[in-house]
Amino acid sequence: MNHTYENKHAFYLLKNSILYITFKKELVLTLKAALQIVHDRLTFQSYTAYPVICDISNVKSIEFDARQYLSVEGSTLLTAVALVTTHQTIYSMARFYVEVNIPKVPTQIFKNTEDAEAFIEAYNH
Repeated sequence: MNHTYENKHAFYLLKNSILYITFKKELVLTLKAALQIVHDRLTFQSYTAYPVICDISNVKSIEFDARQYLSVEGSTLLTAVALVTTHQTIYSMARFYVEVNIPKVPTQIFKNTEDAEAFIEAYNH
């Protein structure tokens, strides 16, 4: 059975022990938004660790404080993170996040969900 949740920033889906998060259109990731996303994610996943696949295609921008928070505290109870986007600008933004903010859990960027799922499988216990 799949479990779903939605808030004003994202859609959450728990399927086959993988958490899928799809951010909503034109999302500006502020620290306040990041705090809400992580709070809702932890509640949704019942404080159980999961790997996550985040479709970041709709993210318009991400503020410095939000990047810092998501790379450390925002990774709580995540075993791995796969960021997915087909947009080159957002892909570059994600590369910057991974290389500069250095998330505390294994994090990679992909251009499709299939490759992201293959990466995540190694962390899906």
